[in-house]
Amino acid sequence: MFKDNNLPTEISRSLELSNEVNRLRLGGSRVDNVSFELYGRLKDANKLHKLDTHKDAIHQRMCRHALVDQLSNESELYDWDYWCVITFGYFPQKSLTKDVLSSAHYRFDSWIKTNRKESFMSVKDRSKWICLPERGDNGHLHYNCFIKLGMRPQVKTYAKTNGKQNEWSAVRYAINKSLEACQEAYKTNKIEFRLYERRKAKKDALKMAIYSTKEMEDKWMRENGGEDHFAEYLRSWVDWHIQPITRRSPKKITVTPKPASTLEDFM
Repeated sequence: MFKDNNLPTEISRSLELSNEVNRLRLGGSRVDNVSFELYGRLKDANKLHKLDTHKDAIHQRMCRHALVDQLSNESELYDWDYWCVITFGYFPQKSLTKDVLSSAHYRFDSWIKTNRKESFMSVKDRSKWICLPERGDNGHLHYNCFIKLGMRPQVKTYAKTNGKQNEWSAVRYAINKSLEACQEAYKTNKIEFRLYERRKAKKDALKMAIYSTKEMEDKWMRENGGEDHFAEYLRSWVDWHIQPITRRSPKKITVTPKPASTLEDFM
């Protein structure tokens, strides 16, 4: 290994990084060796192309790291406010859960518009949701949703925690009412959720992101019949039909009838 203590810091770090990539390649590019820390150093040095991303396991690991990086760093791209874990129960239809999440998003924004006594909520003012599916050990389908508020709710008397009014309680109240309405409209089993406010410490956001993406690995996919959570994860502004909310927008959830038997049921 080339080493010179008189080298400038930047060159020394670049050499160390190159040596680490070479060791990874000589070791057969084992995916376990491609840590999030190595990903971060390679990204900062603009050297991600040096990894063997043509290998499925390495490519999948890099995709996961990129998503974790986006969710754990404060950036204008997606600076989320709340992490909400929504549980649908034992092996529900994925198509149904996606419809429920879309409707819950609409009801949530509609509630905030009413809460603020606004007559109009633009697309820009609507909240953004990134929802990552997770099966877990017991087969219960969860969605780990990272929510970025558009308009912030006004804190009122019903939004209290330990006798004190705060935004977390208002958001929790809104999500609870939205999911209750979806549960009634779609005739589902009880939908449960847990809500966590984003803290200032980056390590907390990193823990949430790593936990939420733990099943987005090539190994997990192979052990679970090829189920691909990357193909199933949701972004509200991409996967849902987002429109402004006005005074004439429907108050109730409209459920579109579906065939009694779907391809998902058959599979």
